[in-house]
Amino acid sequence: MMKLNRVLFLFIVIIVEGYVVLSTELLAIRQTMPFVGSGTETVSIIIAAVLMPLAFGYYFGGRWHPKKFLGRRMTIRRKLIFNIIVSSVILMFGMSYVLLNAFFFTLTTLEFTNRLFLTALYAVLFIVMPVYLLGQTIPLVSNYFTSQKLSQITGRMLFFSTLGSFMGAVFSTIVLMATIGVNYTACVNFALLAFLVVLLSKKKLSEPVIVALAVAALAFYLNSGAQLAKFNIVENNQYNNIAVFKDKMGNRHISINNNADSMLGPGGRKHEYLEFIERIAIDPIRSGPEPRDILIIGSGGLTFGHEDAFNHYDFIDIDKSLRGISEEYILREKLKPNKEFHPVEARAYLNSTDKKYDIVLLDAFRGDLTIPENLVTREFFVQVKDHVKEHGLVIANFGISPNFRSAFSRNLDNTFRSVFPHVSRSVIKEKYLLWEEEPDFLANVIYIYRENKEEDATEIYTDDKNRSFYDKPQTKPNVKKQLKLFDPKVH
Repeated sequence: MMKLNRVLFLFIVIIVEGYVVLSTELLAIRQTMPFVGSGTETVSIIIAAVLMPLAFGYYFGGRWHPKKFLGRRMTIRRKLIFNIIVSSVILMFGMSYVLLNAFFFTLTTLEFTNRLFLTALYAVLFIVMPVYLLGQTIPLVSNYFTSQKLSQITGRMLFFSTLGSFMGAVFSTIVLMATIGVNYTACVNFALLAFLVVLLSKKKLSEPVIVALAVAALAFYLNSGAQLAKFNIVENNQYNNIAVFKDKMGNRHISINNNADSMLGPGGRKHEYLEFIERIAIDPIRSGPEPRDILIIGSGGLTFGHEDAFNHYDFIDIDKSLRGISEEYILREKLKPNKEFHPVEARAYLNSTDKKYDIVLLDAFRGDLTIPENLVTREFFVQVKDHVKEHGLVIANFGISPNFRSAFSRNLDNTFRSVFPHVSRSVIKEKYLLWEEEPDFLANVIYIYRENKEEDATEIYTDDKNRSFYDKPQTKPNVKKQLKLFDPKVH
């Protein structure tokens, strides 16, 4: 009968291994997001790079037996220590933002830009081998339970391994990433792996222990706040890497997951597309008989309508840290009383309220790699439409091919128009290349829809049946009224 402390010791090893593997999977998905996006295809590659090596680790770990390695007898204990140290070294490269940034920057410089290829290469180099080695832990540890009934001990080991995986999935994301950040959550994993080496080593000052502690210390250094500060990163939570900086023109910027997100400069200068939207939608209603209700999905730096103290704004973004960062670094003041920030997922917010808006701005599309897939579906657009007042506006900013050279730009256009049938489409880009054939050439494309009860009209004019003379406006337009919209000085 094994002693209680020895059994506890072995189950601690199993729990920690389960925690580290699941936490590593989630960290890999989160750490690669600024470089390859967060689409289901990239996520599935990383999940596959964890599950398959884990299965092979179980299989080959069960077949392993003590043998000589580099002139020394490799016992089960030494094999476990060897696997953990090798895993720590490889994961240090795959879990540290500083090294990941250099890795992806080098590849893109060499013109490797396909994100599926980049994700697969990352997974092969930094995920597959560590997970394979850590996956051998359970079958290797099972050798110490030879006196136990097979079915009972197998059930216990799987229970504790799954318990560790549960903690890695929940505790590392909901608690650690949200409180100490992604970078230090990765450091916790390295500390746990070093702890396992110390736990497994008979001599607490042996070479393996020193190596494991050195790797953990180096990982802490690479993931420290000081290192992230070199990239202007002020927040690194479970949702975003948020960097803030100031350019030579004095404009203050927020960059979210390596995408230029928000800007506010001297005189209230903003990104061109945002100034365009404010000019056509906000300027005409800055004063009036009563305030309008405006919903912004994708708050960014909360710069939209910043100077407007009349209308009421609801900003929606899942990342609650954006408000504090925006107020401190971009706005440099607290949100005005007419503006509210709701840290909630967009569709969850729409499901939770019946409130209707005069303007709904969809601005959650940060670059081509971080387009939320749940916010480009017909069902989502229907949700949005249900929250628009009579004669209200829906304005969407998409970073897509302005010439419809990509399948995504064409299908998104089809999807949007299936819900909002009569829209105007404006390309906002200073150097818009009309003849550009490259699908990856992107611009801010603004879709504008105004709620219309008669939008179901399906009449088509033909040579045989042409009622256009009935449909055309029958009164002369008021030229002076139209000019006033563009020049307030016109009397």
